[in-house]
Amino acid sequence: MNATKKIIIWVGGLIVIIGAIVVFFPSLNSLVEKYIEKYGSELTQTPIRVNGVDIVITSGEGSISALSVGNPKGFEAPDIFILGNIKTSIDTSTVTESTIVIKEISINAPKVFYEIDALGHSNLDALKKNIASATSVNSDGSEGSGKAIKLIIKRLTIVNGEVDARITVLGNIPLKVALPKIVLKDIGQNSGGAGPVEVAELVLGAILKSTKGAVTGIGLDKYLGKNLNEVKNLGLNLGETLGEGAGDAVKGGAAVIKGLF
Repeated sequence: MNATKKIIIWVGGLIVIIGAIVVFFPSLNSLVEKYIEKYGSELTQTPIRVNGVDIVITSGEGSISALSVGNPKGFEAPDIFILGNIKTSIDTSTVTESTIVIKEISINAPKVFYEIDALGHSNLDALKKNIASATSVNSDGSEGSGKAIKLIIKRLTIVNGEVDARITVLGNIPLKVALPKIVLKDIGQNSGGAGPVEVAELVLGAILKSTKGAVTGIGLDKYLGKNLNEVKNLGLNLGETLGEGAGDAVKGGAAVIKGLF
């Protein structure tokens, strides 16, 4: 092959690559947004909304803003989670592969809305049941046909979170407690990649577990499965169950709650 043909082929290939970037990657953000909303909603069986996705394909850096997870049916708050500011760092060499490597995801200042209704049922338990139901049907995030995308996440951190708790039998007085820091490493690493549903299940499961620990630490688990009469009969009093780590909003609420008994 002479030099002229080589140059023509090289230029032609470059044009094809540039064309692919121009055509495909501007739509990458909307594709990721739709992907999160579609598979996330299928997993939680509640609406999942994303305010915006901004991924710079040349660097692999990106952000997802205001990702919210709707509350299960029967609970008051519109959302159970608002995941705040999400930063991502993708290994750009893997974006065209069947397994995409995400170097880091950091979620800053998420908010959890924890509720126990008049019958003593919590929205966390309701969401766990939804997830269990969904994963028993579909565990790989595929759309029925075609090859599913797999993910490996090297590190995921969730920091500066807060739990906003409201208990119906206590008059829905707002009580706040810090969400412990969450760190997950090498998600999907040992299995050659995890499906989107599996990843979402792991992340939501970690938040659920951390939230459960936070509310248990201030004694709110004692109201699970109990209506107002049962709470009165057992003599439960929030002011006596609060831990030392409870915030000012919790302790202030406790003084008001004493009047209910």
